[in-house]
Amino acid sequence: MSSLIHSMIMGTPNINRRPQATASLLSASLLGIGAALSFSQQPSAQLWGAILVGTASTWLWFHHRKLQSQVNRLVHAEGVWQALLSGSQDAITVLAPKRDLLGRFQGHEVVQANAQSRALFAPDNGELLGHALLDLLPADRYASLHHRLMLATQAQQAQADEHVMHQPGSDGKPRWLHHQIIPLHHGAVLVSRDTTEVHQSMKAVREQEAFYRTLVDSLPMAVFARSTRPDSAGEYVVWNKAAAQVMQLSAEQVLGRKANDLLPPEVTRRGDEQDLCVLREPRIHHFPNLSYDTPRGERIVDMIKAPVYGVDGEVDHILAIAHDMTDQRQAAEQLKLASRVIDETGDAVVVSDALDRVVMVNPAFLNLTGMSPSEVIGRHAELLGLAPLRESHLPGVNQALRSSQRWSGESRQVCQDGRALDTWLSVSTLRNDLQKITQHIRVFSDISVLKAHQRELVEQARHDSLTGLPNRRAFGERLNQAMARARRNPQALAVLFIDLDGFKGVNDRYGHAAGDALLVEVAQRLLQCVRLTDCVCRLAGDEFTVILEGAGHKGEVVRICERILERLCQPHVFGADSVVVSPSIGAAMFEAGETHDTMCQRADAAMYAAKHAGKARFVLAPQVVQPEPAVHQPDQTLKQGQIG
Repeated sequence: MSSLIHSMIMGTPNINRRPQATASLLSASLLGIGAALSFSQQPSAQLWGAILVGTASTWLWFHHRKLQSQVNRLVHAEGVWQALLSGSQDAITVLAPKRDLLGRFQGHEVVQANAQSRALFAPDNGELLGHALLDLLPADRYASLHHRLMLATQAQQAQADEHVMHQPGSDGKPRWLHHQIIPLHHGAVLVSRDTTEVHQSMKAVREQEAFYRTLVDSLPMAVFARSTRPDSAGEYVVWNKAAAQVMQLSAEQVLGRKANDLLPPEVTRRGDEQDLCVLREPRIHHFPNLSYDTPRGERIVDMIKAPVYGVDGEVDHILAIAHDMTDQRQAAEQLKLASRVIDETGDAVVVSDALDRVVMVNPAFLNLTGMSPSEVIGRHAELLGLAPLRESHLPGVNQALRSSQRWSGESRQVCQDGRALDTWLSVSTLRNDLQKITQHIRVFSDISVLKAHQRELVEQARHDSLTGLPNRRAFGERLNQAMARARRNPQALAVLFIDLDGFKGVNDRYGHAAGDALLVEVAQRLLQCVRLTDCVCRLAGDEFTVILEGAGHKGEVVRICERILERLCQPHVFGADSVVVSPSIGAAMFEAGETHDTMCQRADAAMYAAKHAGKARFVLAPQVVQPEPAVHQPDQTLKQGQIG
């Protein structure tokens, strides 16, 4: 617009009035002189008169043509100027300097304006002609535009200015105006353009660019793009924060540079080959398990590359999205290792959901129970023979699981074939972010062999290793149990204390092996003398006890004692020798309110009374109120081979 106006103004003919008047006067004079001479009687004067008349006429004709041409050009320029004013989309305002009566400069005033100028500066259909420039612009913007206007006028060079203007009575939104100031000989032309939409578009582009930049930078995976344009082929144009973190190269270090300036040759070569694949086949390509050496160590990356097309339909850039899989791969390896450990462990592992339905078992559980996965998965744990997670079956389990602790203890596992296994069970839970239980984990091992061995040890601790009879500890427990039953259901209860007479002589004469054999034989004879409900125990050495539960009455106890005397007084054969070892027996009947100790003391005292009375006999301990014990001896005393 400025160049058009400038050329139009420069091409306008400039008519100098004073030279033209002088030339016209001179030509008129020559024409008059020539006319006068042509009427002379002298031929020479007539000739000069004709020459002067012709010359003056010719000059006047050419001068008229020139003036006509200039007028036509002026008319054409005026038409062009008017067409420009009316047809231009820009606001065109012609300004002229305004002076007072004394010739002092008073600023610039509008001498001509088109419709766009009136709409811009006088939106209320006001008139602009004759108005000062100061009246058209806000006070804070007039100084800048006036300064530009004076520079253009003084330097005769076009100037430009741009500012925001708030128009009174408008919608209140600011408007951007761009002004071009074109100097004239006497004033200037102000070409104004509303650039609000341009600024809004530029602002929208900047906001959109900032949005997409923020979006790309916020992505958790590395995103970068390289140009494929001929003038910038291979240069990075996008490099987000994740890419900078993975490669330890900031965007400032990367943008505008090529891969061979930043990365090792093998990585650059691999990237170029990938880009070539994308260019040959413009589609999304996946390149998994790529290794990159970074300052953080080796990183494993899965990469996706895709073409980005320009407005001309050609591939402008190649977009790459790289997902750092290093941590995920390590986690997957750890998970795989944990899975293998669970599969290979000898302990059975059962994982159930919050409702205790089985979701996973390991091979050890299947081998232990003899079940297949299809028989287990989805079924309730209790239906598989597992102990329910209740206090009635696992004491303390509820409190432990509520406090996110592990419960451990013994449990019974019932197999499908009916076998009952003793197990050592550990129960723990997994919780979600809301601390709700999502899985139960049972880990248990078969301790059946251990428990059997333990029971065997317990039995051994409660039985005599030589004779197999219950020992002193078992005797005390069984006597307490028998006394408790006798208190609940009144019945006869008696205890016999038996000591072998002359047992030390057998050990001294025949040795300890013979003594042990004699004790075993005595134990067998005692078992043959009592009922199945009675209990024969060996306290120590040659001391034995018998618990007679439900004996009925005193006479029954006497008959059992006589049977024992008769059976134990029979000879024992050691090689060629026959030896008789007689017993001394003390018996005590249970009395109401009596304790374990008092009853044993009475039976032991009766046994010693039998020894003092001559051995080979039994003594019934009297009741507590009776002073003397009753002594009984067999019908005949066996003297042969007796060792006293």
